[in-house]
Amino acid sequence: MFKSDQISDESKPTDPIELARQEKDKNFRIHTKADIQAILRDIMQRNTLVTVYFDQGNKFILTSILAIDSKNDEMIVDYGIDEKLNQKVLNAKRITFVTSQNRIKVEFTCDNIQKILFEGNHAFIVNLPDSLVRMQRRNFFRVITPAVHPLKCAIPLPIDYESDTAEVTLLDISCGGIAVIDHHPSVSFDPGTIFENCQILLPNVGTIIANIRVKNTYEITLRNGLACKRAGCEFIRLPAPMFAMIQRYIVKLEQMQKGN
Repeated sequence: MFKSDQISDESKPTDPIELARQEKDKNFRIHTKADIQAILRDIMQRNTLVTVYFDQGNKFILTSILAIDSKNDEMIVDYGIDEKLNQKVLNAKRITFVTSQNRIKVEFTCDNIQKILFEGNHAFIVNLPDSLVRMQRRNFFRVITPAVHPLKCAIPLPIDYESDTAEVTLLDISCGGIAVIDHHPSVSFDPGTIFENCQILLPNVGTIIANIRVKNTYEITLRNGLACKRAGCEFIRLPAPMFAMIQRYIVKLEQMQKGN
């Protein structure tokens, strides 16, 4: 049975994402089964509060994820404390789950929920969603890129240069932009400068091709004591497929970092 004192600090009842806005922007929707399971498993391990909305979003119960059955593509969630509301959940045609991961809102829907016994207690069981929304609109979640085999951004150079591209090292990446080390002799990262058709290879995901705009630069000191400039850059009208690739890379990198 759900117990509020077992829920993590970041757990608070969460409102549904505006569905009209969600349907207009598909960038935040994740479809890959492995990534969906990884996100939901992380939410389960953090014991994060999950809000289950029904009756067209007018009513809700609070619960948490108890188990992820990858083999059968099912998820078991805790039974509510109000039996009348539980019965309404079981009779609902459409149910919306809203929670968070690393303070990023997560939402998905299902249309078939059942009551079972799990470890001697009542619980709900649902099929894992075919997709979920991981909303990062207002403050894009940045991840620090690996120090070993760091990501590189290849910036095309004019024809009169000896090399076709200039490679700069990434410090972090998000769906909104990147931070790079400004130390290449052929590239000047002045605020406002736009670089077109830049390429970033994301291991085991694919290559991002994007236009970037320099937002700011400032001095930093690296871990090895070397002083250099950091340039913060934003993506310009990043295509949805590229957005999805970055989101997938972030999920995979979070998994790797957590495993370490």
